[in-house]
Amino acid sequence: MLRLTHNQGARWITGAFHTSPMGAMSAVAGLMPLHLQLKKLFERSVIRINTLHPHHPVLSLLERRKAKGSTLHPNALECKSKTIRKVIKSPLDSVIDNPSSEIFDPLSEHIKPGHWLVDRHPDKIKFVLMPKNRKDRDEYHNNLNLAPVREPNALHLFTAGVKHKFDLSVPVPHRTHSHIALVTVFKGQAITSKTRAAGRRVNDETIVGWSTFLALIKAHKKLQKGWPISKVVLYTTSQLIVKNLMSTNSKPLGSQLSIAVSLAFDAIATDFPEVDIEVRGFNKSWATAPGTYTEDSGMLQPLAQRAYYSAETARTFTEPSLSFPQSASYHYTRQKTT
Repeated sequence: MLRLTHNQGARWITGAFHTSPMGAMSAVAGLMPLHLQLKKLFERSVIRINTLHPHHPVLSLLERRKAKGSTLHPNALECKSKTIRKVIKSPLDSVIDNPSSEIFDPLSEHIKPGHWLVDRHPDKIKFVLMPKNRKDRDEYHNNLNLAPVREPNALHLFTAGVKHKFDLSVPVPHRTHSHIALVTVFKGQAITSKTRAAGRRVNDETIVGWSTFLALIKAHKKLQKGWPISKVVLYTTSQLIVKNLMSTNSKPLGSQLSIAVSLAFDAIATDFPEVDIEVRGFNKSWATAPGTYTEDSGMLQPLAQRAYYSAETARTFTEPSLSFPQSASYHYTRQKTT
């Protein structure tokens, strides 16, 4: 039944005929093979059960050696005979037979208040909130525009993210739903400008987190090269998302992206304690509005326009890298090891 539903979904996505080969159709539709999907769900269930609190009611349905001291339920697997357990084929049986070698502690010290990144470096990372009043907001954006000139020794990292509309004219292997852009400014001049694919079916958290991670990696590289940087300034559309990613930065509560962003912040704060970090918000309408300044003027707004224009016009993956981008934590680990 699952395979039949999986095949129908692939036909619906691609619009192929009923007699089309399922392997090729699933690949074109971007669907994971069913047996691999089930394996992924099973492995997640193993990890999820290992992260449960010792008094969680699900543990009372397992065997005594896996119940973490919980009182067993009368219908627990411990009370069932082997014949009945073969008939039931409970997924909990598979969890018992395939224990995870990794130890998960849902109440570990790393995820308690006081051990988060924002708690360990309270004075290093400053969030500058955007005013709610329209008049004050205009003045705030004017100050942002002059920031590269007023703070020449600060490294300004402007991030932008764009979700593309679905375009049938783009081939499926090249199609992507979002792009991020990064413009790095130092001493009033743009020194680097990068555009990367953020992936398919992503949300705002992924776009903001992925662009923040790339910006921090760029800042860490510049600091390692000995650039005379006194402050790292990150510009983002959502300071709340950045703060949330910094708060849930350890397993099992933290996602791969939050772990990567926290590690990137922590690397700058630990390796370069003399450098301050500041996160400033901005309004997208200000960044994309037509301005009177040029990029040579040293103002931030023309560079913000460039970032959004690059993200808007980037529609496909580049030819050398057609493979889907890896997770942020994977790239951060690779950066640290190489």
